[in-house]
Amino acid sequence: MNKIILSLCIICFSTTAFSQTETDSIPVTKEDYLKKSKNQKTAAWILLGTGVVLDIAGIVTTGNNADKELGNLFSSKQSVNHTGEYILYITGTAALAGSLTLFIAAKRNKKKALSTSFEINNQQLQQLKNNSLYTFNYPVLTFKLRF
Repeated sequence: MNKIILSLCIICFSTTAFSQTETDSIPVTKEDYLKKSKNQKTAAWILLGTGVVLDIAGIVTTGNNADKELGNLFSSKQSVNHTGEYILYITGTAALAGSLTLFIAAKRNKKKALSTSFEINNQQLQQLKNNSLYTFNYPVLTFKLRF
């Protein structure tokens, strides 16, 4: 019985210890989305350049090793190991795919930045006071999100 009670206590304490706390979310502004888009686009260009360089390096080393294999065709020497070229190809292709996804994400964030806006306007409020209708101006912060 003591083991069951101890187990239940441990489970109860562990669930409350690892629970997520609510944080006050700060509204994301247009500048935040534009900055995120710019950073993603910069990373995408770096990945694109790296992927192209790695793929070209794989092609060049394959060409160099192909010449060695043709020279070894009629001799008893062992064939050339192509593991390095395969690693260059796979890494370069993965970098190209990563750059494509970052370009897409950057475009999506830029579109979000252009579709959101905060505006401060003055709106009128009509109120009945002492059998008269009064008009008051008050500032209003509006947040527009267009899809």
